[in-house]
Amino acid sequence: MRRATCHPCRETHDSPRLSRACAFTLAVVALAVFAAGIWMRLDASTVNDVGLQLAGSAGKARSIVQGPPDGFHKAVMADFFLIGAYTIGTVLVFWLGSRTIAVRMRHRCLVRYGIAGVLAACACAVAEKLLLLHGLDGADWPFAVATGLATVKWLLLVLTVPVAACVVAIILKRAVFHGWARRSRHDCEGPCGCDMAGRGPGGPEVIPPWPVTRTDGRRWPAAARKNPSRSPQARWENGSRVPAGREQGGLGFCVSGGGIRSACVTLGALQALRPYLCRARYLVSVSGGGYATGALQLALAGVGRQGAGPDDVYMPGTPEEDHTRRHSKYVAEGTGQWLVAVGAVLRGLLASLSLLTATLLVLGLALSWGYHLVPLTVTTPLPRHLTFRGPALTALLVLAGLAAVFWFFWLMSLWLARRRLSGTLKSVFVTFVAAGLLLGVVVVVLPGLAWATPHVWKLHAPATGASAGGAVLLTYVTALFGTTWRRIEKAEHAVGTAERSRLARAVPDGFSKYLMVWAVLAVLTAASLLVLGWAIARGRTWPVPCQIALVAVLGLVVLSLDQTWTSLHPFYRARLVSAFAVRRRTFPDGEQIAVPYRFDEATPLSWYARRHPGFPQVVFAAAANLSGDDRTPPGRHAVSFTLSHDYVGGPDIGYARTDVLCRRTRPVIRKDLTVESAVAVSGAAFASAMGRQSRAFQTLFALSNARLGTWLPNPGVLGALWGEDPDWGLPPMPGIRRLPYLLREVSGRYPMDDRMLLVTDGGHYENLGLVELLRHGVRTAVCVDASGGSGAFAAALGEAIALAREELGVEITIDREDWKRLVPGSASPLDPRNPPPPPGSLGCPPNPLAGLSLRLSAAAAVEGTITYPRELVDEKGRKLGTTTGRLIVARAALTPEMPYELLAYAQADQEFPHDGTSDQWFDERRFDAYRALGHWIGEQAATLLDPPQPPPRRRLRRPRRTGP
Repeated sequence: MRRATCHPCRETHDSPRLSRACAFTLAVVALAVFAAGIWMRLDASTVNDVGLQLAGSAGKARSIVQGPPDGFHKAVMADFFLIGAYTIGTVLVFWLGSRTIAVRMRHRCLVRYGIAGVLAACACAVAEKLLLLHGLDGADWPFAVATGLATVKWLLLVLTVPVAACVVAIILKRAVFHGWARRSRHDCEGPCGCDMAGRGPGGPEVIPPWPVTRTDGRRWPAAARKNPSRSPQARWENGSRVPAGREQGGLGFCVSGGGIRSACVTLGALQALRPYLCRARYLVSVSGGGYATGALQLALAGVGRQGAGPDDVYMPGTPEEDHTRRHSKYVAEGTGQWLVAVGAVLRGLLASLSLLTATLLVLGLALSWGYHLVPLTVTTPLPRHLTFRGPALTALLVLAGLAAVFWFFWLMSLWLARRRLSGTLKSVFVTFVAAGLLLGVVVVVLPGLAWATPHVWKLHAPATGASAGGAVLLTYVTALFGTTWRRIEKAEHAVGTAERSRLARAVPDGFSKYLMVWAVLAVLTAASLLVLGWAIARGRTWPVPCQIALVAVLGLVVLSLDQTWTSLHPFYRARLVSAFAVRRRTFPDGEQIAVPYRFDEATPLSWYARRHPGFPQVVFAAAANLSGDDRTPPGRHAVSFTLSHDYVGGPDIGYARTDVLCRRTRPVIRKDLTVESAVAVSGAAFASAMGRQSRAFQTLFALSNARLGTWLPNPGVLGALWGEDPDWGLPPMPGIRRLPYLLREVSGRYPMDDRMLLVTDGGHYENLGLVELLRHGVRTAVCVDASGGSGAFAAALGEAIALAREELGVEITIDREDWKRLVPGSASPLDPRNPPPPPGSLGCPPNPLAGLSLRLSAAAAVEGTITYPRELVDEKGRKLGTTTGRLIVARAALTPEMPYELLAYAQADQEFPHDGTSDQWFDERRFDAYRALGHWIGEQAATLLDPPQPPPRRRLRRPRRTGP
């Protein structure tokens, strides 16, 4: 038998782990002990043990025994063996869990509470049996106390024994199947960088994140890093770490989020800045800017060399630009596509609500049988009047009193400044509070819900179906409003003054928006409680085939259904592909035609996102959502998550090499490691987790399945899984994202040490991509800002400057005179020469350009200074001798010098250039206007850049002679 060892992925002060053989043997022993106790109890005399425990009085106990006391005493003595068996077996299982699979803080807490709960249940059971043995011929109080103890015991057993069963099943599964599917390769269709080891980046497979101390005082990750930060400014240094091979210095571009609006502006700006783009090192894109960036990358990644090159791809007049222009209404155009889009939202809503309803029905069915077998409160048959067992309520009051006592002791320990004593008393107080709440739910809330539901809900089947349909319709309409709100609000500006006031009453404002969302959540909560209460009250009376079928269908769906692929993510990705996934191809007759990507053509990041000669490395910036404050500050529950051809991840959660990650993941998750999926994930604006956004909207999107984004492997945990000697107790990377991931989105729980991370729109972290570009240490940063917002200041730019100072220590300075030129209204007003007023008029006619003049800025491009906290270095670590750089911001703003057609369009469209991001339905005129605007601001930014230098000519090497 292999001796116990301590794995490097665990804490240095953790107990050593057990070998697979030892853990397997002890797990079998625990099962044998538990089975022996049950066998001995079943072999004893037949006595209604549960009824006797919950009798509550001596008279009722005698009526239950109904026979000589010898059989009763024999049955109670057999119960002592059962108590010892389940106590020893369950404690052994939890102890095994602590030495094998409990690798996270919440798992270790579960083990501690599990052992404490089993021991408390054992104490309650022993005291209860002693009272029953000596109280059969006595007073009522021993049975009342025994009933209270039995109530607490059953609560603890229901909470601990199923968990112990899951723990022992997991231990046996991992001990038997460890290593079977590890390092499995796959067969890719078409060219894939996953299987081209010789062409990979050649760096480490995993770069761990910088460590933090969790709330329990432990460090995560526990493994030591190579070259840890030893500087007092460790936070800035850790935040500036990027994978090997990404050198600092040079020129870099970042393009902002903003949906199709930003995509059009980015396309025009990169057309005007193409000579500079071709010699840049990095191109960081966020959300809508990623639409255009992904289109450029996919157009360059075509098979063969018959397509476009970096200097002419997506330039004006090219076939690929014309294709995107014709598909600018990518979400839906025409009745057929609109029906498909609306149907996709409805399909996701029905799938989500059906799955959650089935889960509630199965839970209610289990509770219905539980209350029937262990009647802590009478629920079957349903009584006319709701009554509770007095001893159970007394036990609830005792727990509440103990909680109050320990709360007082805890306050006293704080006054005495005893830290360890204070922590212990706080834990005991929280434990009693949690136990009291759980007991209250089990003996009061759930029985009351089961009793009240049939009395409150007396509608017949047709009315019930109509009510359920109404709740679904209300949720559906609200979900559509939540995803297209800005589109609806624009209707108010499209009508005259007389109609506008009437429409304003129909179109909700901000407060009404939140009120509607909370109303829908309240309706869904009430409907869920009614379903659960009805299942508890009636579940046991359903036909047995229906009960078995419900459990079997739910189990099959939970085990086989991927939650990401039931959301809007696949639909959103497919619609983006229809507009932006295209390549130019030259046919044999010389015709150049834009050919869209096939629907089934895989575009793995490691191959299709590779860097092309004469073109920068593309980095798609997204956001990984984290809960708690172990890694993120309050209010911003997201960190940087980037996707590129060499690495995937970020400094806060680590990096994983893209080709290795693609090779070691299952096909379902591998579909999200593509260029097309990276574009969709980077633009997942509305999701169940949105950084600083309202939690109410996020919960609505999760419940209605109107959510974007996807779950991707957490690079921070891959180091332990991909090591030379991986811990067999560690959970393997899931091959499918099952129901628990949907429940996490509903509850908003995203632990930083989980195996999977919810990755959404990069704007949930930072909407310009500027911080990610500065993380790579460029000397010249060009930022194309089409993030929207018509205020006096560029809010996204201000947030990026503050975040760069906070996380990287990078100072950005823009002179006052320069940033004032970006403010709308800072330009000289357009003052046409009006004709003299006619005789008898009161004054000059109004200036028709007065409104437009208030929207004009003096400049669309300004320059700032970047100051890094350390000297920049190249790819070999050599210092570049500078700590400063240049920032050029090209903002989507109106200026008096822009072309006539842009000013004319701005005069006709009061929203231009700040159409809402949720408005993704651009016609050809709006597409052309925003592309032309991007081209104009790109030209203005080019005047601030150094003249581009021609690429160096390569010297042709003379072939080496191999013969004499």
